[in-house]
Amino acid sequence: MFTDKKIIGSWFSDHQKPDSSIEVRAHVLDEDKSSHLEDFMVNEIPNCYIKKNELSARINETGLSASEILQNKLPDTGNVMSGDFGEILTLFYLGSERREALKTIKKWRFKQDRKKATPHSDVIILYRKYSDRASKMDYVICAESKAKATGSNSEPIENSIKGYEADKTGRMARTLVWLKEKAIDHENKNSISFIKRFTDDHLKTGFNKKYRAVAIIDRNYLDNELIKSLDLPAQNDEFEIIVLGINNLKDLYEQSFSRAINEVTND
Repeated sequence: MFTDKKIIGSWFSDHQKPDSSIEVRAHVLDEDKSSHLEDFMVNEIPNCYIKKNELSARINETGLSASEILQNKLPDTGNVMSGDFGEILTLFYLGSERREALKTIKKWRFKQDRKKATPHSDVIILYRKYSDRASKMDYVICAESKAKATGSNSEPIENSIKGYEADKTGRMARTLVWLKEKAIDHENKNSISFIKRFTDDHLKTGFNKKYRAVAIIDRNYLDNELIKSLDLPAQNDEFEIIVLGINNLKDLYEQSFSRAINEVTND
């Protein structure tokens, strides 16, 4: 199994965009890496929804299997599952592009309704240069993720940009406060202290904010989305639009979740 989460980015190659494409960074999953990505997601999905020690505890307390407990956490097939898959992929893809040791937030653990999307910003990644004090080198990566796996009328690139605008104008800050509240309810002392650096302590020492709009699109619809006329915000280190193309995206996310349920263990 893949133990180096930094490897996921290497499975995507630069996409040869059509001549009339909008100016975005676009990559496509290599055909021979589809099974690698599926195996990766199968391995990571359970831990995104429930910690391993909590899964073991629930098995002992309920007498149910790991599969039964996990299935009670995961969304049903449909838009929420597609959205969750896109968010989880975005979390690990963006994390794979950084060399630093990051804290990737598994916010799906805090769902109150498995049939609905998790509230607030889609993806949060945190970096602290020092564990015992704040630094101006600390940063947050906040991403809006939109997926298009079928021939629907959805506008994944445009909608991801709208999500970025919401994140930048206050939603990210509200998400960080929400994560602190959830940490107080569910996490240990160190985790609470880690997130507080970006809430309680941010006025004393500022941190960098990096926003990303990520669209994950089935290859059948990729180029058509890339040639749609859009008024794009300025892109730089603070904000970037990333488009990922994947063959048979619907089959991939459905198979990943199905296998995650069937193959999860309490090891």
